[in-house]
Amino acid sequence: MPVPPSVKPPRRIAIDARTILGAKTGDRTYTLNLLHGLSQIAAEWRGEFAFDILLDAPDTHNFLPSGDGFQTHVIAAKNSRLWTLYALPKWAWQQKPDLVHVQYLAPGALPCPFVTTIHDVVWRVLPRTFPAQDRAIMNLLMPLSARLARRILTVSDASKRGIARTLRVSDEKIDITPNAVDARFFAPVSDAQIENLRHKYGLGEAPYVLSVGVLQPRKNVPRLIAAFQKLQNTRANFPFQLVITGKPGWGSDAHLAAQHPKIRFTGYVLDEELPVLYAGATVFAYPSLYEGFGLPVIEAMAAHCPVLTSNRSSLPEIAGDAALLVDPYRVEAIAAGLQKLLEDETLRTDLRARGTTWATRFTTQNQARATLESYRRALGKP
Repeated sequence: MPVPPSVKPPRRIAIDARTILGAKTGDRTYTLNLLHGLSQIAAEWRGEFAFDILLDAPDTHNFLPSGDGFQTHVIAAKNSRLWTLYALPKWAWQQKPDLVHVQYLAPGALPCPFVTTIHDVVWRVLPRTFPAQDRAIMNLLMPLSARLARRILTVSDASKRGIARTLRVSDEKIDITPNAVDARFFAPVSDAQIENLRHKYGLGEAPYVLSVGVLQPRKNVPRLIAAFQKLQNTRANFPFQLVITGKPGWGSDAHLAAQHPKIRFTGYVLDEELPVLYAGATVFAYPSLYEGFGLPVIEAMAAHCPVLTSNRSSLPEIAGDAALLVDPYRVEAIAAGLQKLLEDETLRTDLRARGTTWATRFTTQNQARATLESYRRALGKP
């Protein structure tokens, strides 16, 4: 009697998902969208992979996917560094996954290969925009992490080139797995939703230009404020207000709200409120000095909001022909771009249509598929 062929067990991928428990940042959004994308295309990988989702505290908000192929593990540690260096490796030696997926820094010694997502190399490109202590750690450890990783995942071609150049690794080792925009940003938003959010954040009736992002130096918010104030001071009957959304970060930008009492700073907003804020804006302005991807650009496009952004780093690649690009280092250029968009309704309508179409390529499913291909490469050869 013939012996039936053995069925190989699925390869176990352990994903460091701790960022999902923090405030809204690009790293958190990346992880959530990856996990949701994997859940959405589970039929494409079930039987080939199984995913261990690693946290340092319970998921009390039920952010994570569940069901066949997903298992969540809470691994305790006194702080983030001890978690990465000791707690994660200890778990891995006990559980024996086939591959571990982290962001940025390598974990301590593992019984299996690991891949790392490096979103950008801003600490090298614009060192003064990065906290000094964090910069020292990244300069010391990131080159080693990049060399030790089986594969490096990043989010744009611009970041791939930057990583290869600054960390001195072959570009053949780097896989592009573009960020995704959550489907909720494409959903229609009612006038009532916008009015309710205006009331909650005290925005009144005036139309607004929106900025979104952690208040940190590379986001270039002081130049945006200066450009907006230039228009206020030089344009008659200028009806617009500037609304800045995001938690305080570091450097002098963390104190911008105190320095500009006439600008509306909302602070951190809830995930479900962000699409409404985009949809209610006349223009979304994102003249960042450097981005590995610039996800807010795609979020705004998905929410049918015309976009002004920077002509530097990855932003021309990510925005395509669906945004107005300006030199982020020149206040006059930002002001001229804002003026053009605010005064030209035909241009806004055109960018709104282009942006919505362009944003549809950045889906959570596509992010997950690209990531699965990177996992396969990591497991297929040393």
